[in-house]
Amino acid sequence: MKPHLTRGWFKKGSKPVVKTAYGKSRISVFGALSENEFSAQMTEKKCNYQTYLQFLKSLIRKYGKILIVIDGAKYHFEKEHVQSFYGDNKDRLKVIQLPAYSPELNPIEQTWKKTKKWMAMTIWATKEEFEMKIAEALNNRNFMTKLYEYYMP
Repeated sequence: MKPHLTRGWFKKGSKPVVKTAYGKSRISVFGALSENEFSAQMTEKKCNYQTYLQFLKSLIRKYGKILIVIDGAKYHFEKEHVQSFYGDNKDRLKVIQLPAYSPELNPIEQTWKKTKKWMAMTIWATKEEFEMKIAEALNNRNFMTKLYEYYMP
């Protein structure tokens, strides 16, 4: 959990030190936006087809029918498991693929941007505090991208 520092003000000539609880552990977050809600799932595992399918299954259980907009992440296209899951659930799942290198078309990227900016200004000392801060950010309605406003000029 390496901190993402953006900028700061320091006295000229000083050598500022930022103490962190940096370690090799990871927290991955999957997220989904709806008209009124942001759903997220945190995991200590790497983002791969298994963790992605867990997230999709949780969304289908929660909402019944879903439309997902996916980017070019490799795990979105894994053939043996993910593609067959898409096919097996086509009555409950609609998948729209964004063009390559087009994060501006994906409204959740704005949510991640706001979350990362807030996390860069937030202090934590332990992994548990870090997880609590991420959860706090993900539950902050100010960080949620409003879909209609995003797509309307």
